[in-house]
Amino acid sequence: MGEEVLVPTVMFGSIVGIIWLVSHFNYKKRSTVHETLRHALDKGQELTPDMMERLALANDPVRADLRRGILFLAFGAAFGFLGLMIGMEDGEAVRPMIGVASFPVFLGLAYMGLWAFGRADSKA
Repeated sequence: MGEEVLVPTVMFGSIVGIIWLVSHFNYKKRSTVHETLRHALDKGQELTPDMMERLALANDPVRADLRRGILFLAFGAAFGFLGLMIGMEDGEAVRPMIGVASFPVFLGLAYMGLWAFGRADSKA
């Protein structure tokens, strides 16, 4: 298999693998919370509002949006910095790397917006 086929295959395959890993571990986290809740109910324990609130925080989408937003912004900044570093050697590399960096930056901004709107909705 030639290099022109192997590199894009590995690149796109790794993206699919990362998405699968994140989804799999999110599923396992939700499953663990449900199992814990099921065992507590089977043993006759009472579900207090405090316990329900703590269990809800484990799957809080508003908090997750903030974390994802910060991570995507950091990822985009890292790509931008990499583009500037490569640009010191090859001046033509700056614009494509900044273009690549713009995707995670805009995703991060979108998640930060979702976090801000979700936070405002939860206060109401």
